[in-house]
Formats: sequence, structure tokens, C-alpha cells
Amino acid sequence: MRSATLFALLAAICLLAGGCSSNTSVSADTVARVNGKEITSAELEKQYEARLASASQKPTPEEGQALKFQLLTQMINDEILLQMAAASGLNATDADVDAKFTELKSQYSEEQFQDLLKQQKMKAEDIKADMRKSLTLDKLVNKEITSRINVSDAEMKDLYEKNKESFNLPKGYHLQHIMVTPFQDEQISNAKRDDAKSPAEAQAKIARLLHDIQGGQDFAVVARNWSEDQSAQNGGDLGFTPLSSLQNVDPKLPAVIEHLKVGESSPIIETRIGYHIFKLLEQDPGGQKDFSNAQVQAQIRQLIFNQKDQMLRAAFSEVARNKAQVNNYLAERLLESVGKAAAVPATTDTKTDTTKVESKDTKPEEKKPEEKK
Repeated sequence: MRSATLFALLAAICLLAGGCSSNTSVSADTVARVNGKEITSAELEKQYEARLASASQKPTPEEGQALKFQLLTQMINDEILLQMAAASGLNATDADVDAKFTELKSQYSEEQFQDLLKQQKMKAEDIKADMRKSLTLDKLVNKEITSRINVSDAEMKDLYEKNKESFNLPKGYHLQHIMVTPFQDEQISNAKRDDAKSPAEAQAKIARLLHDIQGGQDFAVVARNWSEDQSAQNGGDLGFTPLSSLQNVDPKLPAVIEHLKVGESSPIIETRIGYHIFKLLEQDPGGQKDFSNAQVQAQIRQLIFNQKDQMLRAAFSEVARNKAQVNNYLAERLLESVGKAAAVPATTDTKTDTTKVESKDTKPEEKKPEEKK
């Protein structure tokens, strides 16, 4: 089943690449060519190793091959857009890259940053190269797509009327959240890459964070740096949350949140999954929200914008690919290897013919007498 799935994937990629015709003159180190620009096996392998560094388990050989094809497809698409950006003079500058790199590095100590590089199997130059590519693509997308998206009042009103019941909301609490777990987490998203690995470490850490908050440190900064919840990247912001959602996490939480005043932080709350601190930013009384509500309009506008953005990005990428000359040699080689493997005849043991097995009850076929004419 897996082999069939992989074969289908390769065939699909091969078709996207403009057809798979064997090219024996291409170096084995070249896995693809985009408008004459080669993508090498070393470049693909570097992307593959970086992806594996963040994986929870090692893939099977077949899964690894499929992952390489997915990565190569993305590399091909990116190369097409990077060439378009270069032709339009939209390449990221050294100043753009340096500013982005400094921003990233400021979130870590030097020791933590070096540990991050080791985990990702990368060098600082590799990160800068990825940043340059990402910033360049952002410039192209902003010019060709984002800046051209318009969301009209009529579209917003239409979406609201068709989904009016979705804006009849329960009472909501706009919360910020810090969580520390008493066990090792596979993925930590806080800026300090800090993780408590035992109950004792967790208790000491959450007590320190509460002390920092009560001492006047900004809740969002503390959450971003130290929280072990995924919301750390957003400064612990959970948005508006109904009590029913908190009840699902732990029955203790609604009782504490209900009694918080706006701007107030909770004491440490222990649940089955760890230790928590909440801060109440604002309350919403709930009920049916009118279209005139600024929050409703902002939410609808963002939803429509995201839908258009996603559709136009996909369309832009496809049109760009249609105009490009792409050869996916990795797809060709694997399809050829699959064909060769299928063509190899089954070997027959000299003592036992495994291609034809007769049961004990099977008698030799008797010759029938010739029919009389």
C-alpha cells in the first residue's frame, strides 16, 4: 500500500515538473533544474536534515523519500518565485537580513543560540540565507498579491448575514496565559527555549514567573520568554475564551477566572497538566453581536482577506510554474528505478521452484487419449 502511495506521489510530481523524460547527460548531483538554474542534491539534503531535526521520530526509508520529494517541490516553487523577484528588483537587502537576524538572535543567550544551531544542524550563514529567501518572497507576494487584495463592505455584510448565528456568543474572557509543565516537552516555543523537566523544576519556575509579574514585569514578555504553552509565541494571548472551554481543561479554572478583575493576574493554579497563571485583559458580555460591532467587522474582514490571500497565492504560484521550464530529475530517477525493479524476473531456487507450488493432493496431469477422427 505504501509503495503504491509513493508511486502515485512521484507520478504526480513528475507531471507537475512538465513530464518525466530521461536525461542521461544530467549530473547525478543535480536533482532539478528551474529555467536553467540547478538545484543540487546537497541543497536538498540540507533541507531534509533540517526538517528531520524537528521531527519526533525517524521516518521509514519510504517516508523519507516522500518527504524529500515534498521538499524538492517546495524548493522548485520557491526558486521560480525568487527568479521572478530578482527580475523585478525585489531581492532582500543585506540590511533587511541583518535586522531580521539580530531580532532572532536577541531572543536567546549566546549559549542557547549555539544550541539551537546544533539542534537544527545549521550554521548562522544558513539561517541568514533562509531569511534572505523568505524576505525576498515576502516582498514579491506583497507587491503582486497582498497589496492588491480588497475586502468590500458588501462582502463583509453578506458573510455576516449568512453566518449571523455564529456571532451569538457566550460571555467571553480575554485572557493571557502562562503554563509550566512538570515533564519534558518535545516542542518548546518560548523565546528562551526553556523547559522544566520535573515537578520540582516546574514549581520553582512558576513561582519565579509569578514573582516577576507581581514585581512589574510585562505579562506578555514573561509569557513569550518562558511559558511552555504554544501561546508563548503570541505573548500568552488566548483571545476571548468562554468558561466552557476552560472547564474542559480543568474544573478549577472557571471559578478562578470568573472572580478576576480586568487587569488582574491570578495566583498559581495547579491542574492535571501543569501550573498556570492567567491575566484578564477584558470581558465581553456575550449575546448577539451586530454587524456594526468593530470587533465583528475586524474578524470578518480578516477572514475574507485570508481566504482571498490563500487562493491568490496558490493561483499565482501555479501561473508562475506554467511559465517556467522545470525538470525534476529526482522524480525521473526514482520512477526509472521502480520500473527496473519491476522488470527483474523472480529467482528460482535450484532445489525448490517457488514460482509453482503443488499441494500434496495434486496428482500429475494425465494425458488424455487423442480423439478419434
